[in-house]
Amino acid sequence: MTGANDADFRDVISTVVKRRPFLDRLADGPTAKRDLRDELDVSRSTVYKAVRELEEQGLVAETDGGVRLTLVGRLLADEYRTFETHAAGIHDCAGLLSVLPADAPVTVDPVLGAETVLAERHAPTRPVEYIEDLVRSADRVVGASPVVLAQYVDVFHEAIVSGGLTADLVLEAPVVEYMREDHADRLGEALDTGRLTIHQTDETLPFGFVASEEEGLVLIVYDESGELRGVLLNDAREAVDWGESTFRAFREGAEGPRLG
Repeated sequence: MTGANDADFRDVISTVVKRRPFLDRLADGPTAKRDLRDELDVSRSTVYKAVRELEEQGLVAETDGGVRLTLVGRLLADEYRTFETHAAGIHDCAGLLSVLPADAPVTVDPVLGAETVLAERHAPTRPVEYIEDLVRSADRVVGASPVVLAQYVDVFHEAIVSGGLTADLVLEAPVVEYMREDHADRLGEALDTGRLTIHQTDETLPFGFVASEEEGLVLIVYDESGELRGVLLNDAREAVDWGESTFRAFREGAEGPRLG
């Protein structure tokens, strides 16, 4: 793009943002100017000015049936609504997302529509309850973790050995070593079922997660010291797909021994 075209494009975006209420109303169909005035509760001069600005940018046209959106206007209005939805979802989760490194492989898919559960001073392990609920309810999970908590060992052991859960996990090497040293018996029992597979990685995982086709996704956020800060809960299809694809990417990067 040339500088002039860049400026023109910024003018279009500015008009879309400024005249968003008019675009939203016109999305329902052609509308007379007097109806725009009444329904949007603005002055006659504001309507005429807004329509003129939108016309100049090719976003609306005046017809015998009233002011209507052009194809360009409809597409840009749709895209702006999508942007607003994404931006709102990211903003809602900003408290947890800001803990993660800037290059963490997180997209909007696990974020949009997610519920945030924070670890708070009076209940520092509250987010773990949601991880446990998912693991206990699922038939199969994939996941990854840079950290191991005693509660994780307990719930996965019970779900795999007694509940029939199948789990495929990518774990950092120190996590695997800790489990071998401190939880050897339960690790062995879970592996002996044939329903637990562990891929050991020497990479530093930026977050943890557990994903289940039936139960959804829990994205687990730790700070640099490994302290649990909270979780994002999302049962949307897109969130689960993100979990599956992220698991495959982490698994492909795991060059350590495979258990199970």
